[in-house]
Formats: sequence, structure tokens, C-alpha cells
Amino acid sequence: MSSHFDVVVLGAGPGGYVAAIRASQLGLKTAIIEEKYWGGVCLNVGCIPSKALLRNAELAHIFHADAKTFGISGDVTFDFGAAFSRSRKVADGRVKGVHFLMKKNDVTEYEGRGSFTDTSTLQVSLATGGDETVTFDSCVIATGATTRLLPGTKLSERVVTYEEQIMTEELPGSIIIAGAGAIGVEFAYVLTNYGVDVTVVEYLDRLVPLEDEEVSAELAKRYKKLGVKVLTSTRVDSIDDSGDKVTVQVTKGDDQQTLEADKVLQAIG
Repeated sequence: MSSHFDVVVLGAGPGGYVAAIRASQLGLKTAIIEEKYWGGVCLNVGCIPSKALLRNAELAHIFHADAKTFGISGDVTFDFGAAFSRSRKVADGRVKGVHFLMKKNDVTEYEGRGSFTDTSTLQVSLATGGDETVTFDSCVIATGATTRLLPGTKLSERVVTYEEQIMTEELPGSIIIAGAGAIGVEFAYVLTNYGVDVTVVEYLDRLVPLEDEEVSAELAKRYKKLGVKVLTSTRVDSIDDSGDKVTVQVTKGDDQQTLEADKVLQAIG
């Protein structure tokens, strides 16, 4: 089966679905193709579910560390599984909103992987099975970015990226987070407030190195109080997942050190 459109958008992240809506509003027959994440990384496995988890972690911190300050007494238990379920519910609600906008604006959806066969044709491998041919006058490529890994490393069940970590409700006893940008420090805060032993390793000289120095200094102070171990100006040399624990070799200046944890999160960009 073949369908022709004035505009086809490849990728339904924040760039793609907004472009599709506007194209349709301007009177163009429009389709959008998405393989995995309607609404993009942010809505599904990024900023939306992470902020939901951060809110849960903030409340856990208040009830644990600041209970006396707020006049709270009694035994309180924390269920990370419930926090995880809430984060997925929040994310799923936003994704449904994207589908609603597509329908409202008469944008045809294709769920699957689109591949160019020539300069005006896409072959779509549908998630439900089978293929469909889509031809177009113009195509907007909005496929986003991919996660960067440390050189010479590979992923496993215990060496993960943000995508795997945010989609699991199982907590490790300990974790090493490689990278102290927004992703790394957010996971550090969430996990430490749910009892995980957290170590953050950053190649540059401070946490969140792209932010103002005052922000980095305040965050370092708060994380020290929380018990998060922070190693800055430190290079990750290797990650070995062959033993009982994941072993990470790091170097700071002339000093080499071996770190061990149940899990490693790569969050370098």
C-alpha cells in the first residue's frame, strides 16, 4: 500500500510533532513516523518522568532527614516501586496528549521505522508488522540524538544509560554515575534518597560544569550532606562487568583508583 503526502515528518519528538502540527495547520497533507517514543525522549524517558521521580525523592528526603523540622513524627517507609509507577503514569499521560494533538490536527500517524528508498519515498516497517510505502513532496528529518558512551565501553544489565535506569523499579545497593551533568546529578539525588550508595565521577572540575560556578558549589555542598561521594577532575579509564561487582578504574591527576559498585550509569551526554 502506498500513500502520498505534502509533508512527512520522520521522528515524533518535540521538534517533529510540532512541525507536523504546524504543517497541517498551514493546509498541507501531513504524516508523521515514529519508531519508539511519541513525544520524544523528554516525555517518555527524560525530563518528564525524571521530574516525577525527583518530586518523590524530595518528599522522601523531607520525611527522612527533615521530619523534625516540619513537625513530622512516627515511622515512615518508602516504596520506590510506587514512585516508579507514578513516574510512568505521568509520562504516559503526556504521550497520550501527543496522540490527541495529532488526531486533532489531522496528522496521519505511522508507528514504525522509516527508511529512505529514494529522495521522495520512505519505506515504513510497521510496529504491527508489514511494510508501507510513503511518498512525499517534502520531508522533515527530526530523529534526535543518540546516547554517547565512554570510549571502549559497552552496555550490559549492570552498565546502563539513563534510558534503562529510568525504566526500572529495581534499586541497586550501590551505583557509580559517570558524568555530573543534569542527568547524572538528578539520578544521584533520586537514588541516594532511596538508600542507594552513590558515587559520581566527573571528568571536569565541578558538578554540572555547564552551569554557573555558584550553582556547582552549592550542589556539591548539598550532595556532601546527603552522603553522595563526588570525584571531580577524574577520568574513567575502564569499566569491567565480569565480576561479582562492576569495577571502574579511574584516574585523578597521577593517582589511579579502583571503584566497585552493583551498577554503573553512563551519563556523559
